[in-house]
Amino acid sequence: MNIWNKVLLGLIAVMLLPLFYFSMVALKTHEHWRTAAKKLEAKRDMLQKEIPIIKYGDPNREDPECLQSVGIELHKYLVNRGRIWRKCVFQGGFDPKTNKVVVRVDKPAPHKIAAGMVVYAFDEAPASQGGCFLGEFEVKDIIDKTQIGMVPTMRLSPQAKARLVAGKGLWTLDEILPQDARDPFVGLTREQLAAMIPAEVVDEYANDGQDGKERPLRDYHVLLKEFDRQETILIEEIATAQRHLQQMVEARDDAERQKHFRQNEIVSLKTELNRAKHERKAALAHQQSLTDELAKLEAKMAQLVKDNQRIVQEIGKMQSEMIRQVDRRTAVVAQ
Repeated sequence: MNIWNKVLLGLIAVMLLPLFYFSMVALKTHEHWRTAAKKLEAKRDMLQKEIPIIKYGDPNREDPECLQSVGIELHKYLVNRGRIWRKCVFQGGFDPKTNKVVVRVDKPAPHKIAAGMVVYAFDEAPASQGGCFLGEFEVKDIIDKTQIGMVPTMRLSPQAKARLVAGKGLWTLDEILPQDARDPFVGLTREQLAAMIPAEVVDEYANDGQDGKERPLRDYHVLLKEFDRQETILIEEIATAQRHLQQMVEARDDAERQKHFRQNEIVSLKTELNRAKHERKAALAHQQSLTDELAKLEAKMAQLVKDNQRIVQEIGKMQSEMIRQVDRRTAVVAQ
């Protein structure tokens, strides 16, 4: 064997060492991936068994949680919630005469809001910053692809009108008025509740679920309609009371005028009475003087009658004496 063959054999031996190393590494890698593959296959088999349980629940459990039940609950939630349009931009332009407001709805596009729909508007600002329920509105017209015109379906109080006149910022429009529930308030502190709800009902919400106490859930749609009805009745009663008050004021003013008229009439009648009394006194004095004069005249008449009777008697006597003398003279002549 020559030298070159020996050199070649040496080189081959040297090259076999890395080849042997890489072969061992390849075997180790193959063994690692085979082990990993077996684990993944086992996990795959386990997951394939879990898929039906995740979808439909474990039949061995009384209340299985699964995608189907969650989907049903989600469907119930979405059905009860209805569609919601967030970050709607109030365009202003509220006219107290027409009560119409304009809102821009950018998302989703198209918004699929149609004329005649009834929506419930909320100010997106937090309650601590003046955010509140703005009212129930009916969509009157679709101005363009994003702007809609709405009018309130219930009577607006002066405070609500003032909020709309000064309104700005973002609104949330709900297809269905949110229902009262306990879950949103679970875990909130009294301070957090005080920043969200009126102070007079904080205790009611804070004590909910404690010591067996449960606050009654409210149907706000029914309450809003009932409050609107009561407000309408009260406004009509106030208007009626104001009309009655105005009539009473007018009657009082008329009575005052009648009083002043009668008082003036009393003064005039008293003056007339005094004048009549004076005239009566004068008339009575004149009557008395006439009575006295009449009495004198009657006395004179009586005296005249007596004088006349005396004169008549005297005349009768004279006539009788004259007749006697005539008869005597006639007898003398006749002899």
